[in-house]
Amino acid sequence: MVCAESAQATEPPKLQPDQSFIDTRYMGRHAGQDVPPTMLLTDLPVAEPLMPAKTAWPTEFFAQRRAVAASGNVALTGGFQGNGNVSTEAALTNMDMGGVSLWGGARHDHVKPYEDGAGQRVNYGYDRVNTQLAAAWRPAPESRLSGFLMRDAFTNHRIPNYGIDATRLDRYVASTVFEHAPKESGFDRVEAGVVFDALSYDADNTSLRDRGSLGLKYNGLWTTTRGVMRGQFTTGAFRNTVSADFGLLKYNIDIDALYPSQGQAVHRMPDVQTLQAGLTFATTTKLSAQDALSAALRLDAIHSDANDRSQLPPVSGSGASSFQVTPQQLWNRYYGNTDSNPSNLNISARLMATHDTEDKTGRLHADLRRAVRSPDAGERFYASSGPVALVQVGNPQLNPEAHHRLELGARQDGGGFKGNFAPDNPTGSWRVAVSGYGDRVVDFITADRAHGQPGILKSDGAIIYRNVDAYLAGAVMEGWWQVSENWGARARLSWTRGENLTDSRPLYQIPPLDGEMVLEHRRELAPDTVGSAGARLSFAATQNRIDAYNATGSGSDTAGGTAGWALLDLFAGVALGDRAALTTGIANVLDKHYHLHVNPLPQSPTTRLQWAPGRNAFVQATVSF
Repeated sequence: MVCAESAQATEPPKLQPDQSFIDTRYMGRHAGQDVPPTMLLTDLPVAEPLMPAKTAWPTEFFAQRRAVAASGNVALTGGFQGNGNVSTEAALTNMDMGGVSLWGGARHDHVKPYEDGAGQRVNYGYDRVNTQLAAAWRPAPESRLSGFLMRDAFTNHRIPNYGIDATRLDRYVASTVFEHAPKESGFDRVEAGVVFDALSYDADNTSLRDRGSLGLKYNGLWTTTRGVMRGQFTTGAFRNTVSADFGLLKYNIDIDALYPSQGQAVHRMPDVQTLQAGLTFATTTKLSAQDALSAALRLDAIHSDANDRSQLPPVSGSGASSFQVTPQQLWNRYYGNTDSNPSNLNISARLMATHDTEDKTGRLHADLRRAVRSPDAGERFYASSGPVALVQVGNPQLNPEAHHRLELGARQDGGGFKGNFAPDNPTGSWRVAVSGYGDRVVDFITADRAHGQPGILKSDGAIIYRNVDAYLAGAVMEGWWQVSENWGARARLSWTRGENLTDSRPLYQIPPLDGEMVLEHRRELAPDTVGSAGARLSFAATQNRIDAYNATGSGSDTAGGTAGWALLDLFAGVALGDRAALTTGIANVLDKHYHLHVNPLPQSPTTRLQWAPGRNAFVQATVSF
């Protein structure tokens, strides 16, 4: 057995290169996600199973098990949830061998259909096996080379609020990062890294559900290769960073018509290839003992091409005529004769100022940025033909989306606050933090329905993409309070608003006012044994500012207006030093029938409402040695 102190000295490898102070390569679309979120190495023993329709457990629920998982050279986790028969097994291990540290992890989640708060069966489920390996080598004290491999495999992923289930989804990630602190050089630190990400999947609407009037099968392959070189250097009072990055992104999705037609029906994404190169300069300086200033400027050059844009799908059989169109012809029908290999040159910038109070208990910040996002492959190049109800047409003519955002925030500590239940955190100490932002978006990229708008040639209700002007605004308030040595409390309240200014209607998929309040009690039950118990009240208000109507808007808020709700969750746990922890809980104690307003899946003609699980009991255990 290795003691905790030696285990903590095991150096975790770097899984991906650092991200710049301003980095537009990873800006996501306004709402939705195309693939399940990544679960990386150190989260394998503690992350929640993927249940996208429910509110996540509060961070306090995982605190004791996360501390145990981080304390040893081997961590093992097992867990079970009653509603959905969700089982989880995970293992994480690491070891040092001189200048080399090795890490490995594996996790298996098995999820079956669950019941919502009304007792209705929701046909959701999947089987997931995630395996990861990582290593770090120090050839010299000032140098480190890290490597990382991951395979994340889903099978039989039932998605009830989507028209397609994923019978197989495999994601592979490989990365290498080299870091060096050169001596007697103009640079204080240099870094170089490459990340390769491949996603392959098969999906259909026949294998895992009852057969409908139209059978479709999707075959997708996405690959991205990204690299970066970065150098940090000092000039006087300024610490500077210059970085150059590149990316090669390829996306292809074919859809086969299983019936009534036969053969390849459409290129959902017709072998799209995007080349990206970026150059960033960032600097930071101390203006005084209390004031700091950071700034950055970024230039992006992006070129995209759809290699199969002129290929006619070889579909045959009944109903084939609606599929017999090339991607280029489909784009031309909706947007006119269009250039399908666009290029963009984008300029982004950021300026952030911070001010600390004299006693360092408070901080003010102002963050001003212009961040430009180029359209993603789907927004530009979707080419799904067929019956009008299924038509989804990307727009190669889209302009990049330019965000102009100002955020203001403040934080104040009292009573010597160090964090709830942190060592030596004084009784009665507290922290309050508040921030708010406004974001004026020029050329916001919106999914919409074809209503003959300016630049749209048809009015048949198909899903199309267009640029509009918009704004987003939001605010968050959080508070922490160490009530006593054994009691801690936390609260959060967040608000967001979005408006499509061009069409004078609300933006779709904007969350309502929501928040949570958590109260937790911890005490020593025996020497080296700490017990905990807590409750969380989470809530969301009614959301009636929606874009739900296909006839006049985008119809993207498929659930329409959503009712407010409030949930009560209870949890308890016990930790035996840093070697074992057990957590149990009951989510949605009152068995409320509710759903989240924001849908985690991408916009599609087949996206539907998904109800969250009803009352659900959990038990999870983690041991380390």
